[in-house]
Amino acid sequence: MATPDKTDERLVRLLGQDARQNSEDLAKQLKLSAATVRRRLRKLLRLGLLHIVGVIDPARFGFPLAAVITIDVAHEELGSVMKTLAEQPEIVWLSTTTGRFDIVAMARFRSSDALSGFLTKKLAQIEGVRDSETFICLDVQKGAYVQIPL
Repeated sequence: MATPDKTDERLVRLLGQDARQNSEDLAKQLKLSAATVRRRLRKLLRLGLLHIVGVIDPARFGFPLAAVITIDVAHEELGSVMKTLAEQPEIVWLSTTTGRFDIVAMARFRSSDALSGFLTKKLAQIEGVRDSETFICLDVQKGAYVQIPL
């Protein structure tokens, strides 16, 4: 797989500021031709190095409650727990980790009742989950935009 170069990184950063920019505007900022910008974008998309998605401000879209959920899992169940959690629409970011907990998840909810329901009716019912600890996020300063929870 090709490795992106500095120009690709600059292109992606510009798209991160405003993905609605056309190739002509991007080309001017990068001091390239519009055709070169379009070719680079096609390559990044084709290689799976870039995905164009719509993201929202979840608080303004009805999902004001952000939570970090750390999960202790029976090691033989780690794969199946990850798969099950990845299928949950409330989970917007998910990773296995080192340290005290095996999994860390970022989730978005409409209310504390929705969070409570998720913890008691979904998370607690997943086979292999031994323990969890939940942290409610008070003031997200970076990474606030996410894909909409379904």
